[in-house]
Amino acid sequence: MKKILIGTTNPSKIKKYQDYLSDFDIEWYTLKDLKIETTPEETGQTPKENAEIKARYYGQFFDSVICNDSGLYFLDFPLDDPVQPGLYIRRVHGKELSDEEMIDYYSQLACQHGGKILASYVQGVAVYEQGVISSFMEYDEFNRYYAFYLNDHIVDTYTPGWPLDSLHSSTDFFSEEETRLKKQEYDERFHQFLVRSLKLK
Repeated sequence: MKKILIGTTNPSKIKKYQDYLSDFDIEWYTLKDLKIETTPEETGQTPKENAEIKARYYGQFFDSVICNDSGLYFLDFPLDDPVQPGLYIRRVHGKELSDEEMIDYYSQLACQHGGKILASYVQGVAVYEQGVISSFMEYDEFNRYYAFYLNDHIVDTYTPGWPLDSLHSSTDFFSEEETRLKKQEYDERFHQFLVRSLKLK
């Protein structure tokens, strides 16, 4: 049985990888399971670089590790605009926000910019497998097909760990079928990356 450490305490992220690899016989571990309380300094400039830093760091505790980092980007603002959350989705003005504080902060931000902001997440994932780092990020895919509106009011419920889902609404840039096919294509590539990097086959 393969043993894999997921380098996060976010329950939604843990379930995400368990679902992606549900077709394999895996014994999952979390940072809490191993009583790992230290964290690396995330000095990367992109989600991918930060994921690599975390995977390398937690690799000192376990042979097989998956780590994730993400950034939130507002598509109608320059990348260097101070309003861009980027890598610091939860950290605002030096403070780590709770789920409820995130909803409050981002809904107010949307209110200040006309009631909604066009946004997209960028995910970076890194795998540490017995000393070797592999990483995955598709910036363009998230911009084109994963864009959404961040609203100034709650429009849906959310899973703990993903509070901004409560402020999401869809765009009409692409048809539901186009988006479904693109997401399916992305999921297949991501699944193949995990399988290959973790040497599951």
